Amino acid sequence: MRHLPSLMLAVFLVQGCGDLSEADQIGSETFPIEPHNLLPQYTSANGQIATGVVTGSEGALEQPIGFSHEIHASQLNINCQFCHSEARKSIYSGVPPVQTCMNCHRYVKTDLPEVQKIHQYYCGKNKCGPEDTGANGTPIPWNKVHDIPDYVHFAHNRHIQAGLNCTECHGQVQLQGAKVPMMVTAEDGTVSEQMAVKDVMIRETPLQMGWCLDCHGTHPSIDANYGDQADLRRSELKDCWTCHK
Repeated sequence: MRHLPSLMLAVFLVQGCGDLSEADQIGSETFPIEPHNLLPQYTSANGQIATGVVTGSEGALEQPIGFSHEIHASQLNINCQFCHSEARKSIYSGVPPVQTCMNCHRYVKTDLPEVQKIHQYYCGKNKCGPEDTGANGTPIPWNKVHDIPDYVHFAHNRHIQAGLNCTECHGQVQLQGAKVPMMVTAEDGTVSEQMAVKDVMIRETPLQMGWCLDCHGTHPSIDANYGDQADLRRSELKDCWTCHK
């Protein structure tokens, strides 16, 4: 009997809601008058959906610098964690600070316009000198391409330590940002065809829950890391609390 008041209140609320038509509720602060998706869509400042359908090159975000992963990660064979050093020890992989770029490009390819943009962010000049420390510099405003909703807990360090390769989630990054012939406008307004970076970064994977669960149930690292306890670990990895803290 002690639960009767709560039950009566619930019935009253249900009946009260049923008595109001949709037209009667328009104008109420608690009524969503605009159509909305059952699942929220998370977009960047320019409208790109962060997870979901992969649009490929057509959906590639414009970036402030024509950085080529194809040159750095493929031709020069630089390991991902050389620049994204936080990935193996933190939840976040981290965006390399301008200083990381300047470690090489203070001296390398300083005549290239895209490298000079790095110098501009670091010291405000097309070419920084030995006296420039970057103390008054500004971060490069990269547009985030790989993102997940805030209610999803994802830890880079746990996945790296488990033996996953960056390409399994981020796609074939070492092939992105290749140089192709493009029409380039110089500072003086002249237009010419040059080899320039197209599609600095493209999201190749959907980053949605079903895609994650499929990996949690089938990835070979689970057998390698847990042996006889692999099946138990697969069950744990599919538990809601694993990703939704």
